[in-house]
Amino acid sequence: MYRAEELQEELFEERMRGDGDPRPPLTAYECQEAGDELCNKGRVREAIVEYRKAVELEQRNPGCHVRLGDAYAFSEMSVKAVQEYRRAIKISPKRAEPHYSLAEVYRRFGKWTAAISEYRKATQYNAMNPFYRYKLGSALWQAGHAEEAILELEVAVQIADSDGFYHFWLADMLENLGRTAEAVVEMQQATIFCPVDSYYHYRLGIMYIRAGFPRDAVTVLRRAIVINPTERTYHAVLAEAYLLLGNRERAEVHILHASGMDWYDRANLAVTRGAEG
Repeated sequence: MYRAEELQEELFEERMRGDGDPRPPLTAYECQEAGDELCNKGRVREAIVEYRKAVELEQRNPGCHVRLGDAYAFSEMSVKAVQEYRRAIKISPKRAEPHYSLAEVYRRFGKWTAAISEYRKATQYNAMNPFYRYKLGSALWQAGHAEEAILELEVAVQIADSDGFYHFWLADMLENLGRTAEAVVEMQQATIFCPVDSYYHYRLGIMYIRAGFPRDAVTVLRRAIVINPTERTYHAVLAEAYLLLGNRERAEVHILHASGMDWYDRANLAVTRGAEG
């Protein structure tokens, strides 16, 4: 993809060449297991060695190529990652996983058309995977295809209707399109299915304020603060809700808590409010 990555890959290849391995031969499965264990320990470069052995032992196994490709991608060796994903696709064209992983690499470099094409194939070959739908929807959103993005998130919600994550992102998109009433319904679902996620309650509070329901905003913002009492931005928005209700005494308590907001807190609040407005 870029010359810097190619140089990095060349250096890696030099380190790998000539490394003897005194261990007895292993199966591809055992090599993959060893690679997975190393990845879990954060030793991805060592895991690559094991995954390469797995590929050598079972060159027609698409899963081995995907595992190796994922390790390359994590190590920012995108050229090699793409090669492995394409090999997996050549072996098993209707396997969703390598299409998804290939899309992720394209996404990293802002190649939205190519990424969307591969995400579509992933959803085609694994239609009931809500995360693939979410990733396709988010890529469509980034590429400026908002209505198509909404449709994909709606499918994700239908597949995993008790997962607050998908309700949250559908709500976020709907709110950005000015469809506040629909966004509120989805965000309510997000807080129901993820009751301990303070950020979901916070975002719902902002939506309630924008929709003209400050009393409801107070309820959910207080829940957010119970979950995460030190988040100053939550106090700032709760103070606003109290002021809208004419309760300056309670507002001042939360204004005091919010007074310590640093530049990051203020920027985060501005971005969130910008998304709502």
